[in-house]
Amino acid sequence: MERWDASVISVRFITCLAFAGLVGAGKAWLLPENCRTLPCDKDTFDAFVYKFCIEPFTQTMANTDYQLRCPWPSTRRNYVNLMLCLEELSNSTCCTDTFYKHYMLLDIHKVYFAMCSYKQDPGIPILLLLITPCVIFPFIIPFLCQLFKLHECRLPNND
Repeated sequence: MERWDASVISVRFITCLAFAGLVGAGKAWLLPENCRTLPCDKDTFDAFVYKFCIEPFTQTMANTDYQLRCPWPSTRRNYVNLMLCLEELSNSTCCTDTFYKHYMLLDIHKVYFAMCSYKQDPGIPILLLLITPCVIFPFIIPFLCQLFKLHECRLPNND
């Protein structure tokens, strides 16, 4: 039991050092194999996500008018940085279950991308143009087969 407590404490200490910039220099310091034996530290994950991912994203989004229109094309880089930050934190805190990352991203989408519309079906004229060939061809094919059959019958035999 004491050994497990020591490893949890050392993981938290190394995590703090890594985010302070003293260890790792941008490299992943905790290998995924270590996460097989260590449990997910949800509290540390939540605290670090808010401090290192959500706060910088919120500061960059404050410069946009996300309340009035969809900010998507112009904020793509910030969103990618947020996703990379979430991925790195999930690996370093051994919270590799995608549920945690998706839950955070869902909250971000509810706040900052609420004005972005969903993909919609095309208008009626475009749907008609797309559907018409599919409706007409099944009726034309039997007539074409009948025409070719009649054409075969009219051919003279070369016996």
